[in-house]
Amino acid sequence: MLHLVAAELRDDVLAEDVQRALAYAHALAAGEGVRAVCYGRSETHLLAAVWLDDVKALEPFAASEEHMTFIMRGLATVIRSMWSASVATEGPPPTESFAALWLFAVPEFEGVFEWEVRKFLEDIEMLPGTCWAGPTVEERERYRAGGAVLLTATEINSFQDSLATATTGWGSLANRLQQAVTPTVVINRARS
Repeated sequence: MLHLVAAELRDDVLAEDVQRALAYAHALAAGEGVRAVCYGRSETHLLAAVWLDDVKALEPFAASEEHMTFIMRGLATVIRSMWSASVATEGPPPTESFAALWLFAVPEFEGVFEWEVRKFLEDIEMLPGTCWAGPTVEERERYRAGGAVLLTATEINSFQDSLATATTGWGSLANRLQQAVTPTVVINRARS
């Protein structure tokens, strides 16, 4: 299970407020059911990907003090907008260091078919990087699928080139895709 948060930073944001929000992102690893947290920031975005035990862990995590503090005391002070999605994924959470994080979500809109979403997810998994992707769990009326791709420094350029090539086959889905990338990535594993 993977919970994604992509927040667009305000233009007038103060550096110390962003640092506080990043500290709250780091603290998400102490939340109930959390296996690992990956977070980072760019000039325009603050991103977080949270690996949970399973779908049953989503509700307790969402209600946890760590998550509420991150949203209300961290993000609320620094962002102009955000999107989030919870995605059914496979595979263990990351354990090594990465140089970039790309989050994405496929919005629900008229004219996109289930086979197109499945093909899109297959295409994403073929791109350079380490991918966690799948259908959304609770946001079917808003998002159909989503995920995270973590990249090493040597994968960043080939990922960007491959992504640009792949989007040509996604039709109207490519124009509606929610996405954000950050070059700074920190991984905090939950303590057992």
